[in-house]
Amino acid sequence: MAVRLEITLKDHLIDPEGEGIRKKARAYFGIDAERIRSVAILTIDAALSGGELERIRQEVFTNPVTQLSSYRPLAQACDWVIWVGLRPGVRDNPGATAVEAIEDVLGRRLGAGEAVYTSKRYCIQGPRLTRQEVETIAGQLLGLIGKL
Repeated sequence: MAVRLEITLKDHLIDPEGEGIRKKARAYFGIDAERIRSVAILTIDAALSGGELERIRQEVFTNPVTQLSSYRPLAQACDWVIWVGLRPGVRDNPGATAVEAIEDVLGRRLGAGEAVYTSKRYCIQGPRLTRQEVETIAGQLLGLIGKL
């Protein structure tokens, strides 16, 4: 059964990725988002025990000094959410690297058909933003095609 691990920077830390997107939105399009935070998401589709999942969360995917992580959705204050993932069939290099890290820590190979898929959630604070402005951020800065 697949589980989803969410990882983000602690709230008091500046999120360089989110801040970069926020600044580009302002500079390129005049869009004033108050704050953008990113949440890395690993969908782990592998038969791992609860203990193994907790071990890889702590030992591989989370820096306890700077990050929070959970197998439950992490609360982020936001007015808009954009979730970005790869299209089916596109090689997920970070997902493949995550598999290697999991195998190294657990000391065993994942089974046939087991994998890790990566995506990212952008949490945007901006109560005055319009849907069109958010679609501009999604399409022009995050490379999404189509409508939200």
